[in-house]
Amino acid sequence: MTPLLNFVIDEPGSALPRFNAVQSMSDCLAREPAIAAGVASRGDLCWSFQTYLHLAERTGLPVACGNELRDDAVNFVHSDQLTRLRSRTSTFIVCMRADFPARRWAQTHIVQNRLQGGGGAFYLPLWPQSGIQPRDPGRRRVERVAYVGQTFNGNLAADETTWRGAVERLGLEFVAPPRERWGDFSSIDVLVGVRSFDGRTYPGKPPSKLINAWHARAPFIGGPDSAYEQIGTPGRDYLRAVTLDEVAHAIALLRDDDAEYARIVANGALKAQRYSVEAMCDRWTALIQAEVLPRYNLWRNRPAYESLRFHALYRVGRIEKRLRACARRALDLTADRRRAGPTQRRVEGSPGR
Repeated sequence: MTPLLNFVIDEPGSALPRFNAVQSMSDCLAREPAIAAGVASRGDLCWSFQTYLHLAERTGLPVACGNELRDDAVNFVHSDQLTRLRSRTSTFIVCMRADFPARRWAQTHIVQNRLQGGGGAFYLPLWPQSGIQPRDPGRRRVERVAYVGQTFNGNLAADETTWRGAVERLGLEFVAPPRERWGDFSSIDVLVGVRSFDGRTYPGKPPSKLINAWHARAPFIGGPDSAYEQIGTPGRDYLRAVTLDEVAHAIALLRDDDAEYARIVANGALKAQRYSVEAMCDRWTALIQAEVLPRYNLWRNRPAYESLRFHALYRVGRIEKRLRACARRALDLTADRRRAGPTQRRVEGSPGR
């Protein structure tokens, strides 16, 4: 018998009735636009709450949604939130790592990049963007290039001004829609998703922007991300660019060659079928049955060993968290000193003249 699958979200108890009243993602989009916007941008909602809704609607799995770890369930928790919850030996945890570190004390991990897999960590890409409005098929020209996502957290190479200038030199418009419009691709002709111009492959980042572009029926220009190449084929279902000049060349190609534009979109539409909500439900169900539940049964059958394992790895995890916090503070201090400039540093560091 399958145990309860508890999907944990970072909300106070007073807010849970509102979340539990939502019946599906389509219901959420219709009645709770604020929650739907959170699903698009908040880790615990896009991984925990969204998964709960899809599995509840489309599978027979016993699922629940709450804000605490339960002793009588398999608990699915976002990595960042897990550090703020009181883990204990009586809770079985599946850590959904997303963009954050692995939590050693969790019994299983779900990761968003294949390079993070192995050793009890299993790959599952994130769900496609909910409520996607595809590009209007009536659009006949390439006029608008867009980056859909947060522009301030290192996920977009350069800045909006640089991108706007490069795209405007091609006679086109560059836009970065606000969060509440991330699902509306109806007036977007080309999507970009280049994180940097230094050739990094980002082994911890997901392929979500490529998957969403396939569903949006708009061609995608991405960087050399490992996640893109794990699911797509450069030159077939998306275009790859490492420099801003290469991005401009790819945009110009799509603008000037209707056949190339249509070919990239058609191949992407075929790939999108592998990442539909229905297909992803099948992947989740298969992973739970083939990997999570056997590990849960093993955990139940050897409590003494699992208790020792938890206490040892929990202590290691807490030390790692403190070390990462110290490293971040040191980096922030270094950055502040660089921004202050040599004159300001001299004044701050000297008791007199």
